Amino acid sequence: MNARSSQIRNFASVCAGTVVVLGALTVAPNAREPAQVVLAAAMQDQCDRMAGSPYDQNRNMAYAPVGIEEIDTQAVTACRIAFESTHNPRFAYQLGRALNKTQEADQAMTAYETAVNADYSAAKVNFGMLLGRLGDTTREFTMYSEAAAAGNVLASYNLGVAYRDGLGTDKNGTEALNWFEKAAAGGDDTAAFNIGAMYDEGDLVPEDNQLAIAWYDIAAKRGNADAMINLGLMYQAGEGIAANPQAAAEMYAQAAATGDTFGALKLKEMQDAGVVPAPAPNVASNGAAPNNGLDMLVLQEGDVEIPSSLLSI
Repeated sequence: MNARSSQIRNFASVCAGTVVVLGALTVAPNAREPAQVVLAAAMQDQCDRMAGSPYDQNRNMAYAPVGIEEIDTQAVTACRIAFESTHNPRFAYQLGRALNKTQEADQAMTAYETAVNADYSAAKVNFGMLLGRLGDTTREFTMYSEAAAAGNVLASYNLGVAYRDGLGTDKNGTEALNWFEKAAAGGDDTAAFNIGAMYDEGDLVPEDNQLAIAWYDIAAKRGNADAMINLGLMYQAGEGIAANPQAAAEMYAQAAATGDTFGALKLKEMQDAGVVPAPAPNVASNGAAPNNGLDMLVLQEGDVEIPSSLLSI
């Protein structure tokens, strides 16, 4: 049984148990309060397990974090009961995430705001994002600033974006670098990539290819495909570093291994041009040479663009 089906089954078991308990209350009304306590505790565990965020430093560390796309819709019920029984802002925040997953944006915003009013940092990031979508970039910037000051890594990243792009504030390269560096120190690979991109582009800070390469390298080692691509382009062109086709091909290959189509295309171009050798085909049991995956690309000129150095999330 996979993990998700186990979660659903566990939740169904809890709900089934709840029915039994509530049925018993008609016979033993004095047991109502203990039964409600048991139910509330079970729902708190379910909410933490199904909707805890990887960007919440105050989540229940007994459970692995869950990406927004992985949230089970049953988390809405669990988190609602958990919050109503405890008024803990963590559960209001996690309820907002679950409601976001079910496309109930208005209710999600209300849940986030409830947690924000209790000074819950992670909720300020999500609430700020929704405010930004509504056009209130000033309050969006305020939310990121408060959450970043409390040490939230995603808020630090978003604050870097805000200063870089002038969202709710004036553009400020120094401040953008400052907050991207804080996010990168917290392990965020996209922040490290964006620092490299800022030094590479030279728009808000003086261009510095060596610093760009250093930050791209950090981001690439953390698995960032865009950093791999940009490193490959710099190695291939000899920009800020001695031209090294082998190193460029290696970067493109690493990006391709993550599913990056542009990396696969660049690697194929280098192999076809004889700049780097194509991999020797292995002979299958039937004597045919198996396809290595790159030949399966069906791309025409213009189908793929070089990824932008400056990304937004």
